Amino acid sequence: MIMIKDLKQRAVNLKWIGPVPEGYKKVALLIPLFNEDSNCNMERRLSYFKGLAEKYRDEIDVIIIDDGSTDRSLQKLVTFFELNQSAFFVASVYPNAQKVGALFLTTLSITHEFVILSDFDTDLDGLWNVGKSIENLRRNPELMGCYYRMVPYEGSGNIFLWQQLEYSCLRVFYRIHHKEQSVPVMPGAGSCYKRSVLNNIFVRHSGLRSGEDRESTLIGLRGGYKTVYVDNILISTRPPLTLKALVKQRIRWELGYLETFSKERDYYLSEMRKMKKIGVRAVLDFLVIAFVLLLPITLFATAFINPIVALLILPSIYILNALGCIIMIVTGPKEFSELKGKKMKAVVMFPAIKLIVDYFSWFGAIRTFIRKSRKSRLKPATLTGVFF
Repeated sequence: MIMIKDLKQRAVNLKWIGPVPEGYKKVALLIPLFNEDSNCNMERRLSYFKGLAEKYRDEIDVIIIDDGSTDRSLQKLVTFFELNQSAFFVASVYPNAQKVGALFLTTLSITHEFVILSDFDTDLDGLWNVGKSIENLRRNPELMGCYYRMVPYEGSGNIFLWQQLEYSCLRVFYRIHHKEQSVPVMPGAGSCYKRSVLNNIFVRHSGLRSGEDRESTLIGLRGGYKTVYVDNILISTRPPLTLKALVKQRIRWELGYLETFSKERDYYLSEMRKMKKIGVRAVLDFLVIAFVLLLPITLFATAFINPIVALLILPSIYILNALGCIIMIVTGPKEFSELKGKKMKAVVMFPAIKLIVDYFSWFGAIRTFIRKSRKSRLKPATLTGVFF
């Protein structure tokens, strides 16, 4: 109820630009945008969604949501819409509702049975398979939705290649959740929900932006719902292409993890006690976080006690990480098809980049979390026992 209270206090409203979707189609595709005026590809992206709307006009309503942009994004969106009025639907939310609030107001304003969530810079391929996936969701009342196959797209260089391997490994790793029909995060850039379930989730959502998709997933799982992986719909996301941009992105992601854990700690702890996949995954995550953050101190202390052992620590970490990647490739070769002939190059550089990214992103996220906690309802003491 926190988000609803915040939206009311700030008098956030939604206004439709042009016609309102009638809802006779089963599926709505929601695309929020915020301050895209400086994006030189804004018109190209609008043209992409115009083409998507025309291609699937009989099955899907495409809805572009301006989330209180403070630049000229809304004006550009309206101008494009006026020239292409049959393209898609346009909603304007004001003031900014931190994405999840904008999505909530939109899902309350439509009557579609299913909602696909995606991002302005994301491509969606294979949507002709949506019919099959929603039939599966409709037949099983326990399912809240499904998440799609997400891959990094349109990039080059070592940071891009590293993310290709990372995303592939995560898709294989998520298979451990298949039996329980759970997953830690249904990505906000590519997932489908039953709209009625999503509205119930949003009612309980904090409205926090950093981990909105993780929190939504956990609220659904806590409510007894399940989710499945649909690999015949492809979500092509444009990832950061520099190390600095990647760390900045991951600080936001990890901050979202900490905020979600703090808010949903009772559920996480219950899953840990029951040894469910979500709980085991959380324990492993925090062990890795503690190990990474304490690694510099460990190396320094070990160097005084036994320099030889200290010299062996980093090579051992490197070998174990590389071996883990190789096991993933052998286990789920289909998920690594985008890497083509670059698998071994990606494996060779993966451990070093991962260590750097994990250290600086978690350090930055924890520092930000503690700072924000002093000014908000989140209590840093919640995580003290986990890290130290």
